[in-house]
Amino acid sequence: MKSSYRRWFMRLFAVVCVAPVLVFAQSGNPIAIPMITPLTGPGAILGQDMQKGVAVAVEQINKAGGIKAFGGRPLQIEVVDTQGKPEVVRVEMERLAVRNNAPMILGGEISAGTGAAAQFAETYGIPFINSAAANADLLRRGYKWYFTEQMTSEDEAATWLALLKHLAEKAGGPAPTVAFLYEDSPRGAGIVKLAKKPVEGAGFKVVADVAYNRAERNLLTHVAKVQQAAPEVVMWAGYLDDVAAGLKAMQQLNFAPYILGAGGGPGDPRMPELVGAAFVEKVKLSTVDYFAPDTERAKKFVVPFIKKYGHVPSSYASIGYRAAFLAKAILEKSGKLDRAAIRTAIQGLNIPGEDLISPFKSVRFGPDGRNLGAQNAVTQWQGGQRITVWPPAVAVKPPAPLRRR
Repeated sequence: MKSSYRRWFMRLFAVVCVAPVLVFAQSGNPIAIPMITPLTGPGAILGQDMQKGVAVAVEQINKAGGIKAFGGRPLQIEVVDTQGKPEVVRVEMERLAVRNNAPMILGGEISAGTGAAAQFAETYGIPFINSAAANADLLRRGYKWYFTEQMTSEDEAATWLALLKHLAEKAGGPAPTVAFLYEDSPRGAGIVKLAKKPVEGAGFKVVADVAYNRAERNLLTHVAKVQQAAPEVVMWAGYLDDVAAGLKAMQQLNFAPYILGAGGGPGDPRMPELVGAAFVEKVKLSTVDYFAPDTERAKKFVVPFIKKYGHVPSSYASIGYRAAFLAKAILEKSGKLDRAAIRTAIQGLNIPGEDLISPFKSVRFGPDGRNLGAQNAVTQWQGGQRITVWPPAVAVKPPAPLRRR
């Protein structure tokens, strides 16, 4: 009997975990918009956090009256598990676009999956709005149905270099030596490819270039290669699990360079717990990010998120929140569920920065689908918190100085 009850409970738990995020605050049928993201597999933490951010946003939107252009109908975001696999992305895109006739699809995918989704969207003529992947290559393919709200790896590379120059100038002396450490997907390899030449061109000596597979959980050998080159600064592109594994390897090797990271991994709020707060601060762990939780504009998301979940939201959670509100803005502007009308509405959006939770200047799409208002922030672990340290216009505190050897 107990075994039967346990099986029933586990089935119920599984249904609740993958159910669409839906809050009924008004009468009328909800407007259902799907969002693809990994809820299981190696990238599950991304999607699970995004789902939390979606839940906060949908609750706020529906409590405030839903989608007014549709008579106050509530918004429903169907969070769809892709397992982080491009082949699953293609299957789900076909189901959503063809069988379910979705008016548009939101993207919370890693770069490889986003590429598959963008290609499918172009073939089937359905608006696909990416809020997660930073891959800049997709913007050079001439797609007409792909739009990215997210900053690009080009933006990240430029910010990396600007902060590196600032640290070197403040430290004085010869230019610090640099190493690149990165996971070898289009995400990690892409930003390093864009950053390496400009970094060398600015006079910095690159002493190591080490890639690894993001599925690896023992990075001791890779980190040892970097350590042997003795860099003062490590520029690291990775996700939560692999960065945590790499930091543990650094602790084991007693290796503590100044770390400039990229993406949600290095800045994830769970990092001090996973690795140890003292070591995270010892390496000045920083990340070029798209979410700055300590800024004033982020409070409308951070405060209710903490109330609901009991902890500070990750950057991944901010993606879900942003995506839901972007869907609302698009629906309000289009007033229709017709795909062509939605595409026209996307092209005409101009959301000012003060209305956003991100450090972006605005959400305004260019002819290639790029968000012309995307802007990075650099957050750094200081005093047990993620502090916005760059650029100066949005910084809450200055970055920790680079200590010369």
